[in-house]
Amino acid sequence: MRFTSLALASLVFSLPVAVSVHAGASYEGPESVPIFHPLCLNELKTQEEEGGAFDMDACSEKYKDITVKQTPDGGYYARRPVDELGQSQGYVVYQPVGTLDKAMELLLVHDRQGQKGTDASVYVIGRLPHIGAGTRDFITSIGESGDRCNGGIQSARLVSEAILEVDINVNPATLMALDTLGSTLDLATTQKVSKDASIQSLSLKPKSKLDDRPTTCIGTVTKTYDLLNDKESFAWVHFIKENTRVALDPYQQCFDALVADFVKPPQTINMQDFELFSRLFNSECSN
Repeated sequence: MRFTSLALASLVFSLPVAVSVHAGASYEGPESVPIFHPLCLNELKTQEEEGGAFDMDACSEKYKDITVKQTPDGGYYARRPVDELGQSQGYVVYQPVGTLDKAMELLLVHDRQGQKGTDASVYVIGRLPHIGAGTRDFITSIGESGDRCNGGIQSARLVSEAILEVDINVNPATLMALDTLGSTLDLATTQKVSKDASIQSLSLKPKSKLDDRPTTCIGTVTKTYDLLNDKESFAWVHFIKENTRVALDPYQQCFDALVADFVKPPQTINMQDFELFSRLFNSECSN
């Protein structure tokens, strides 16, 4: 999987002087992010290409007749209007994540357009108070377009002025393909690992395969982004408490049995334990 690397310093230089980050970084939680109309977020992102500030208040007024519902987990949800044939055009739901240095707001956005899959990413947007209280500038996004549950961001949180944590949904194949989980990566390293993995996969030898369907996620991997030092690392693997799937493939059956034996409540293991789990899997389940 590929993720967009984010260095806080590069964001600072992209902001107008009026909202530049000052010495002594700070952060605030979700309550610091104002409520926007969800359908304005795609327009805000589109405005990035035109290089101008975007008035979120005026946009929210434009969509005032489209209901915004609050989700049980504190998100804000709105459906797009149907097209001329009455077909659904999808929805947008976002959860406030927090604010960095009173200048940049982070939002976890799940955007589904038409019949396409849901795109999940963390938007980083800049406040432009010298222009207007509701004026924002789209800076960048952090994340990846998963296929249904697999690869998509489930939740996100700021835990300090430097660290953003995201929980990424994974199916068995995606989880066990992440052989660099225990290391801290920069973007160049990530690209090299991906290239090396592609080369290693060029083999005529048949391989047993784990379940790689996009609807069979078994848990999440917690990834941390160090926004000040442009580093990425993995911290935890959390398994779904009860796995009710019944596998037919012996290779998948072996994996499921190992999970049931190795992972105990509260179903979360650190990266050292995951490394041990990976070695056991390779020794007990591989032919």
